[in-house]
Amino acid sequence: MIDLASPFLKALLKHSKSPIIIFKVKPILVVVEHNDAYQALIERVGGKLKFYDINIIPNLLSAAEKVLLIKTVQKVGRLKAKRPLVIHPIYSNSPNVKWELEFSPVLQNDRPVEYIICSLREIPLDENDLEHILFELSESEARFRGFFEQAPLGMCVLKGPELITEYANDNILKLWGKTRKEVIGVPQEKARPELEKQQALVARVKDIFKNGQPLIFNELIISTPVSDGYFIAFYEPLKNDKNEVTRILVIIKDITEQVNFKKELLKAKDILKIAMDASEMGSWNIDLESKQILLSERAQQIYELENNRLGIEEAKSLISTEDIGQLTSGIRRALHHRNAFNIEYQINLNGISAKSKWLRTAGKAYYNEQGKAVYIAGAVLDITEHKQDEIRKNDFIGMVSHELKTPLTSLSAYVQLLQHKFKETDNDFTIQILDKINVQLKRMSLMIDGFLNVSLLEAGKILLNKTNFNLVHLIKTIAEENRIVLPSHFIQVISTEEMIVNADMEKIGNVITNLIGNAAKYSKKNSLIAIKCETQKDYVIVSVEDEGIGIRENDIPKLFDRFYRVESPDTKTIAGFGVGLYICAEVIERHQGKIWAESKLGKGSTFYFCLPTTNDQQ
Repeated sequence: MIDLASPFLKALLKHSKSPIIIFKVKPILVVVEHNDAYQALIERVGGKLKFYDINIIPNLLSAAEKVLLIKTVQKVGRLKAKRPLVIHPIYSNSPNVKWELEFSPVLQNDRPVEYIICSLREIPLDENDLEHILFELSESEARFRGFFEQAPLGMCVLKGPELITEYANDNILKLWGKTRKEVIGVPQEKARPELEKQQALVARVKDIFKNGQPLIFNELIISTPVSDGYFIAFYEPLKNDKNEVTRILVIIKDITEQVNFKKELLKAKDILKIAMDASEMGSWNIDLESKQILLSERAQQIYELENNRLGIEEAKSLISTEDIGQLTSGIRRALHHRNAFNIEYQINLNGISAKSKWLRTAGKAYYNEQGKAVYIAGAVLDITEHKQDEIRKNDFIGMVSHELKTPLTSLSAYVQLLQHKFKETDNDFTIQILDKINVQLKRMSLMIDGFLNVSLLEAGKILLNKTNFNLVHLIKTIAEENRIVLPSHFIQVISTEEMIVNADMEKIGNVITNLIGNAAKYSKKNSLIAIKCETQKDYVIVSVEDEGIGIRENDIPKLFDRFYRVESPDTKTIAGFGVGLYICAEVIERHQGKIWAESKLGKGSTFYFCLPTTNDQQ
């Protein structure tokens, strides 16, 4: 360890003409010894020397040069090697000098450096040095002004507690609605009378000169001559070498548009919440990564759950076994085709089927930039009461339809008996009347069958009796039967090859009959009805084309809805209840097929359905 009381050391320091100081490395820059030459230098330039002062040369160095000094000392201690340093002290009486410092570590075997000796040489600056420093200062100021003026933000510098505007760029002048001449060198409160309404803000800004603390406002309302707006504002204190705040740098960004957008978003969210609450709908969100479902308060009430989070498997356990397959496959199809889904299903609360609810849920998946589905969001509605009403209605329709079938069958038998009897007479008038009665009885029977089928479909009681049969042969047979029933139209079958399908022949026959009947019903007499049958990959496609009145484009998606009828002047006189196409769609769907329509108003329509050609449908 160095002996500070050593006579040799004291004599060395005393007789040295160069200013010398010795200080400890830790804590940083603690002065432990100096010589008379250093003392004289400090006194000459107006400084005050104190032992154990972290600032070796108080008030003589800028903040940046103090940092440079500390870093140099740390490097000398770390590398155990001499390091030179040139700095420019701030003299009050002779500014045109520089100091050349040399730092030498006191080495003690392999121990860390504890002391550093610093020798100092004061050198007057020549004109070239001075010009270079002035040039660098000028360049630095030019860069600052360039940044200041070109910054995309509003910026200004306020001087002193009077908040005199020293600098202001074009952006902040535009915000204030002022010219540079109106504000530069003028206190803010005088240049901008609107600040009279914002005295609290002005007071807080002035306090920066006292407390030296910056101010940040995230949504500051600033009054301007044009209008009030929202801004992010930074008030940063600028200090001199004495650590005194002399100026404030103000940076302002206009966020009025973003704040207004956020307000509109919150308003829309509130409106949506009111609508959801009024409709008693709940919302949900499935995170496909974590496989967790987040429920809104209303959705939580619908499912009667204590927690608003649950796993997908836990959610599946609530759904009835009859509906779980339909729900999961519906969601998978929606994910694959990137469209929305709307599904009805039954849940068994707490696993007790006696306590169940009917729900309708609709939702859509959201995808990331890579096209991967990341979450599904949607809404859920309790439709238990509606579903029970629907079940009661279907039961009633089924009961009435069934009860009507018996007298209708008897009446049809009596008419056929009378037809047979009067055929042996010459009473043509009676025969014609009986034929018309028989046609109307058949129409009524078809309508009752339709209602009965709807009832059975809704109850899930229609079973498919699948067999392998030749679809083309079935089409030709039905076409031949309809040529007799519909002599007013030309019915043509365009298909020759055999096509074997595995399906319920009776129900597929009813679908074809219904499509032919509709084609005749909505087209003029003596027009063509063309039936085609062809294969595409693993499907057979049947089409029924007419030359009728056509269908409006906005009506096409609703054609297969239950009880839907196209309303137009051309259809007012055409009888029907809108159940035929609904039944067709249900039958085809139960065969894992698809049904659709294409039409041009005034030119006719084509109805299609497709069935799988494979024999593995169950």
